[in-house]
Amino acid sequence: MHAKPEVRASERFSHEHVITLEDDPTLTQYYAESCNLSERGMYFRLPFELYLEDHVLVRIDDYKFSQNQVPAKVVWCKKLEDTSFFSYGVGVEFAKDCV
Repeated sequence: MHAKPEVRASERFSHEHVITLEDDPTLTQYYAESCNLSERGMYFRLPFELYLEDHVLVRIDDYKFSQNQVPAKVVWCKKLEDTSFFSYGVGVEFAKDCV
């Protein structure tokens, strides 16, 4: 059996770092673990569920990206099996005016 290659608008790159998320209305900070990153979005893990269409600010602090804070919208959220701390996988799409 051959793996089917993914067809995406922009290539994903492995990006395993701790990131900071903030809610738009309250600006409460949460920590997440990023898994991959593309020009248009990101996949990360969280200890709690986010809902479709939720808006968050994603802050990536590292030497490559400085302190970029990017508005994003949740496009999917799935419960992860067999995980200890990060129980949910979340996919976000970056705001179009930020890419």
